[in-house]
Amino acid sequence: MKRVRFVVGSISATAAAAALASDGCSSNVSNPIVPGEAVDSYTIRVRYATTRFGKYVLRTRTYDGRTYGPMVETRPGNLLRMRIVNDLPPNPTAEPPTRPVRIPNPRSMAEAMMGARIPTQMSAAAINLMNNPHAFNTTNLHVHGVQTIPHIFSPLGTSNPAAMMIAIDPGKSFEYPFPIPANHPSGLFWYHPHHHGATDVQISGGMAGLLVIRGPIDEVPEIAAAREIFLVVQTLQVNATPGKRDHFELEPIAYEPPSKGGYNLSTNYVMMTVNGRGVNWQDFTKVPTGKFTKLPLPEFSMQPGEVVRLRMLTGTNTLVFPLVLPGMEVFQIGVDGVNFLRAERLVQRGTTLVTPSNLFDGSTIVAASANRNELLIRAPKTPGTFTLSAVANDGISFQAWPKFELARFVVSGSPMPMGIPRTLPVPTREYPLVSPREVVARRTITFTDGPTNVLLTGFGFYINGELYDEMKCSAFPKVGTAEEWTIENHTLMCGHPFHLHDNSIQVYEINGRPVDPVLVCDTIFVPPKVNGVPGRVKFRVRFQEFTGKTVYHCHITPHEDTGMMQNILMT
Repeated sequence: MKRVRFVVGSISATAAAAALASDGCSSNVSNPIVPGEAVDSYTIRVRYATTRFGKYVLRTRTYDGRTYGPMVETRPGNLLRMRIVNDLPPNPTAEPPTRPVRIPNPRSMAEAMMGARIPTQMSAAAINLMNNPHAFNTTNLHVHGVQTIPHIFSPLGTSNPAAMMIAIDPGKSFEYPFPIPANHPSGLFWYHPHHHGATDVQISGGMAGLLVIRGPIDEVPEIAAAREIFLVVQTLQVNATPGKRDHFELEPIAYEPPSKGGYNLSTNYVMMTVNGRGVNWQDFTKVPTGKFTKLPLPEFSMQPGEVVRLRMLTGTNTLVFPLVLPGMEVFQIGVDGVNFLRAERLVQRGTTLVTPSNLFDGSTIVAASANRNELLIRAPKTPGTFTLSAVANDGISFQAWPKFELARFVVSGSPMPMGIPRTLPVPTREYPLVSPREVVARRTITFTDGPTNVLLTGFGFYINGELYDEMKCSAFPKVGTAEEWTIENHTLMCGHPFHLHDNSIQVYEINGRPVDPVLVCDTIFVPPKVNGVPGRVKFRVRFQEFTGKTVYHCHITPHEDTGMMQNILMT
């Protein structure tokens, strides 16, 4: 198999610990913070905002009042400090049911995603409190893909297997010190909330922001000469606001079934956005597979022969995008913040439908939830208008999806011939790759799903047969060693983007076929089961530098929040 294309000053440790202790969230940092050459500091506030997209008015949880957060920048060797201030109102009082309740009884994932529209129901006497989404106004922070101190649990870098997640309640704040290793790859990362039970609702409102680490890749002459264009693609999940026409929000009631206003795995409406601009309105109220309304696309101008650097985050909560840009020369130079060793040209073959059979044939760029794709695109010599689109797909998600247009590039003016680099810098933290003889342990991680009466959605998502347990660790890898993991997808009808925190992974096999060259990333789409054969991904991971408790999970956030996550403790 050829390249699988995915879009897919200083501070002391004492001062950092004191900063954390100041708000009462944490008393110390377990791993020492190594002073950096410089400090990059940001304060970001979490609050509600009302955003108008034409006639549609959405009220959602946001960073700094925008449907995507401010961009954060730092460099290898620096200390990145991010202070999160939670200005959301208090969580409503939520009482778990004390008597049997009637909940959906879906037979498949597709039915589960339709929630309240399923007529058959079953009763539950007791529910799993941890994996029924709740505390929607409590937050925390994950710097996705950044190889730094483990930071989901309290205190940062904790080696306590039973440590609880950091919880920034309404009215509170928390400052995170993130040491960026001197050999950290330079590329595109992102930040988002990760408080279990609230992750999906908050990301679905727009709580996501770009995080750029500047370094060697930016100094390649051909790349330095190219204009940067950032694309943040999101899906804002909402339901109708009672009593207000064309107003929408997402306000589930904790510990109630969907039929009583509780959390559901999907919503009645979705606004797809690019850089905060609505490009597609999806209405699922009358047609279960959705009615789609196209909105005006963002446009970018280019000159004939010009090269631009297109840097894209797929910040959706469920959708997978097989991307094409017909008429342009498209070169992928990296994924998930790690650059390739050379630019890889996308061979576009006019693909109009992606299925499991051609998902990884190289004719599209597979951009799953959480992937960041780094591209150089070169305009043709002839003026014209060219559209970046997600090709229609069937059989890789819980339902078939039509083609989605995302952005338009208008080529005109005087020729501006520009080059593509022949080679790219070697990311020294990632290379040389893990060799088989370095592997000290092999693990198999199995994804399954199915009906359950302990979750109020009626459907659960499992890893190795278990729902998430915040105080249990499933593995204890040793820092300085390498392991080989096999991820098997036994779920009913969709693929899953697998994400491991704090270390990159090196994917060398998908569905039994070698990935050549090996793909270094932090999120990999595990293909769906076909004809009874599970989708399978194999990767190697080198556990580097930082000890502590961290997580791995499916990055379809409704799956993550309803059980598809586990903890590991790096020792």
